[in-house]
Amino acid sequence: MSRTPIISLRKFGLVCLTVALGVALSSPSYAQSTKKRLDILEKQLKAVQRKVFKPGSGFSQKAEGTAPAGVSAGGGSVRLADIDARLSQMETQLRQLTGRIEESTYQADKLKQQMATMARDYEYRLGELEKSGAGGAATAQPVKPAPALPTTTAGDILPAGSEKQQYSYAQKLVTKGQYAKAEGALAEFLKRYPKAQLAGNAQYWLGQTYYVRKMYTKATRAFLEGYNSYPKSPKSPAFLLKIGMSLNAMGEKKDACDAYRELATRFPDSLESKSKRPAQEKRAGCR
Repeated sequence: MSRTPIISLRKFGLVCLTVALGVALSSPSYAQSTKKRLDILEKQLKAVQRKVFKPGSGFSQKAEGTAPAGVSAGGGSVRLADIDARLSQMETQLRQLTGRIEESTYQADKLKQQMATMARDYEYRLGELEKSGAGGAATAQPVKPAPALPTTTAGDILPAGSEKQQYSYAQKLVTKGQYAKAEGALAEFLKRYPKAQLAGNAQYWLGQTYYVRKMYTKATRAFLEGYNSYPKSPKSPAFLLKIGMSLNAMGEKKDACDAYRELATRFPDSLESKSKRPAQEKRAGCR
């Protein structure tokens, strides 16, 4: 068989295949198959839309197959639901604040009414008092001013005399129990003679005038000032003892015990440390 008939047969076969394919594409069965595929795709699209735009999501779902308002057909960013939720929260807060304002306005009006009632009541009472006081005004006796008290000068607190005589005078006031007068005299003595040899003694007796009158805070300050200002005074052990006693009377037991320990350490042989400190430590509960 020659080559030309073979080529012609191949061409003829291709033409027949093309015609058959065209007939197949135009046949009703192929059209029905394509329609089924479109129906399946459409159902899948609707299912996706129902999941995304389900009720309560904040989007108004329109006819199936179309994108809701505010959302792009290509599935753009969905923020309307968040905005809708925030608006709902703001509306709720606004209603709550409005209720509070109304309640406050009501309470303010109520308070104004109460104040007005009280003002009228007070005005009525004052009017009655003025009426009752008008009749007794004629019999009222004028009040005589109180006689002026004689002023005390610094020269009257301490008598004239030497430094020792003035100290003796102030100290005797303490022994007589005239503590208020002794306080003034001793304070004046310390003001005049702050560096005197008897200044430490005067400071001790000044603190004693406070202690016997149970003015323990002032007593503690006076004894502490004497201990710090007059460290070489023979009253130094007594200062420490009285500091502890004053603190214990104030309820400051720990600080009182510290003062007693300082007394035992610095002045172990003193009369205050040997005979008076143990009893005071027991009273304060020191260990």
